[in-house]
Amino acid sequence: MQSFIFFSYLSCILISVIFAFIYRDALKRQGLFILLPYLIFVFIQELGIYFYLLKYPAAKTGIFYNIYRFITVMVFSFLFYNISFKGQIKKIILLFFSIYLFFTFVTFFFIHSIFTLNNYLGTAGGLIITSYGIFFLFFYFSLDSVLLEKKWRPQILITIGLVSFYPVINIANAFDKYLLALDAKIFGIEIYNFIPQVMSIFMYSSFARAFYLCRKIKQT
Repeated sequence: MQSFIFFSYLSCILISVIFAFIYRDALKRQGLFILLPYLIFVFIQELGIYFYLLKYPAAKTGIFYNIYRFITVMVFSFLFYNISFKGQIKKIILLFFSIYLFFTFVTFFFIHSIFTLNNYLGTAGGLIITSYGIFFLFFYFSLDSVLLEKKWRPQILITIGLVSFYPVINIANAFDKYLLALDAKIFGIEIYNFIPQVMSIFMYSSFARAFYLCRKIKQT
C-alpha cells in the first residue's frame, strides 16, 4: 500500500509535468510557465530522494525539503504577484516574501542547521501560499465578466489545489512530533507521510487539469 500511494503521488507529479510541457505555450500566455521548471524540479527531487533512501535508509533528507520549501514559496510568490491584483495586494505579496526570506536566512545561518528539517518555516511558507490563494479567490469572485472568469479558470484550479493542500499539511506538521512518538499509521503507512502524499495527489491533479484548461482557452 505504501508503494502504491507513493507511486500514485509520483505519477501525478509526472503527469502534471507532461501536461505543462505539452501546453507550455498556453502556460506562457496565462502567466503559468514558471510551474514547468518548478514541477520538473519537484519530480526529480522526489525520485532522487526515493533512490537515495533505498541506498542509505538512515540518511537525513532535511536539507532537500528545506530548500524545496523555500523554492516553493518563491515560485508561488512570483506567480501570484504577476496576477492582475490591485497594487496594494502586490505590495503585501512582496512584504510576505521579504519577511519569509529574512527569517529563512536568519534561521539557517544563525539558529538552525539547514541539514535538519525545519517545520516552523514550512508552516510559515504554507500560510503564506494559502494567503496568496485567498487573495486570488477574492479577486476572482469580484469579477463581473464571463470572459475574464473564463480566462482565470486555470488559476482557480491551481488555487483550489493549493488552499486544500497547505492547511491540511500545516495541521499535520503541527502534530508531527506526536505522530512520530505514537508511530501512528494508516494502512501501514506513517501518517506524516500518508497525509502529504494523498493531498499532493489531489493538488497535482488540479495542476494537470489547469494546464489542460489553458489549451482550451487558447482554442476559444
